[in-house]
Amino acid sequence: MSDPTIVLTPECTLIYPSLFEPTSFGNESEPSYRATFLLKKGADIKPMREACRQAAYKKFGTGVNLQSLKYPIRDGNEKAIDKETGKPDPTNFYYNRMFFAAKSKFQVPVVNIYNEEISENEVYGGCIVRAYIQFYGYAYMGNGVAIGLRAVCKIDDGEPLGGGKVNTGDVFKDFLKPKDTFMDQLPGEASQERIQNELGQRGDEWADPLPEDPPF
Repeated sequence: MSDPTIVLTPECTLIYPSLFEPTSFGNESEPSYRATFLLKKGADIKPMREACRQAAYKKFGTGVNLQSLKYPIRDGNEKAIDKETGKPDPTNFYYNRMFFAAKSKFQVPVVNIYNEEISENEVYGGCIVRAYIQFYGYAYMGNGVAIGLRAVCKIDDGEPLGGGKVNTGDVFKDFLKPKDTFMDQLPGEASQERIQNELGQRGDEWADPLPEDPPF
């Protein structure tokens, strides 16, 4: 029988990922692997709600007052409030989204749609993912339900958000130059000077010369 507290999310926008190096937050005693996930308003989160409910029953019993608990899925407009106007800022990436945070004490698998493990430079704030998560109840500084992270699958690239990946080709395009490779200057006088530098020339002295005949 499958665990009713474990569920796969719909597509989310990943922000503030720490999936390859653990980090600490607030008063936490030990670092963890974590990320925050943005959900579109209107996304089908019924399976997540049910898993959350089952986690509450598992921790506190079926007679628990569900309205008295703290829950991990929140309205993004709470985070999008403009300090000057006191109203949600439409330019904030939390605006009109739902969001939740999930973490793990241990590093979780991070894969692409081909189930291949991917590196840190492929994962950034703004990419599109689905997450495999587990809801669990807690009784610390109030009663509630939190989310444990079990695995992440990157679905697609997206607009970088929250200090995410920067497209350097775009932001520096006005003064970037094409790379001058070793072969670009062959043949010619300049290439001879380049060859000498490649072989180890230092001033008027040479490093150990290459043998006339290769030793193979």
